[in-house]
Amino acid sequence: MNINLDAQLSGQVFPFMLVFTRLGAGLMMFPGVGEAFVTPRARMMFALALTFLLYPVLTPLIPAIPKQPADLVQLVAMEALVGIFFGSIMRLLVDIVETAGSLIAMDIGLSNAMILNPALAAQSALTSVFLSTAAIALVFVTELDELLFRALLDTYTVFPPGQTLPFGDLVQTFIQTMSKCFSIGVQLASPFIVMGLLIYATMGIMQRLMPQVQLFLVLLPVQIWGGFFVFSFTVAVILGLWLKVFDDIVATLFIR
Repeated sequence: MNINLDAQLSGQVFPFMLVFTRLGAGLMMFPGVGEAFVTPRARMMFALALTFLLYPVLTPLIPAIPKQPADLVQLVAMEALVGIFFGSIMRLLVDIVETAGSLIAMDIGLSNAMILNPALAAQSALTSVFLSTAAIALVFVTELDELLFRALLDTYTVFPPGQTLPFGDLVQTFIQTMSKCFSIGVQLASPFIVMGLLIYATMGIMQRLMPQVQLFLVLLPVQIWGGFFVFSFTVAVILGLWLKVFDDIVATLFIR
């Protein structure tokens, strides 16, 4: 039995590896899958399983294997770049609540209360870890993960394999999304920013009137308890608004 190796490579192996390149690169920073506590082997197995699932659907969109090695390297690099771009946008969306949590911790007097953030494998503010963990959990509870997988699949419509990527548009979109995400994070933390300004302004005025009293030691517990009180009433609103922003940005950029 004669096996045409070239035909097998061009007909089966090459399309599979090209699909795996884009999906694997995107899943490396996928919410819930691309976190630091998920081992690289587990991410790779998940990417392989997703590739086996979507390979029959995406095969007609895959171009023929290039004859020149340079063209092959360029094609694989572009597929990896599309996946990295998708994953980076997803990571920016999660960073919204991490930014809001850091600002909240600073304004309620908990900026030095650091705990291990399992998503980053690094120390983060208490409120930042809580909000980011709750946000990732809500993505799966509200079935927004289905939207993410659909968006990842629709990247083949937005960025067809084998076509030249609009690098300028990619950079501009990434910068605009980063700016928008930071702005939204500040807006979500705005009640605590106002509360912090009022507390520090009150502390400054009272310190001028009573310089002999250590007001910082007196008002710090009030600031912390007041911050937790406001946080208990606003956390549901913060996460609800974040889910809406998450849905809108993903649908606008990738869903077709």
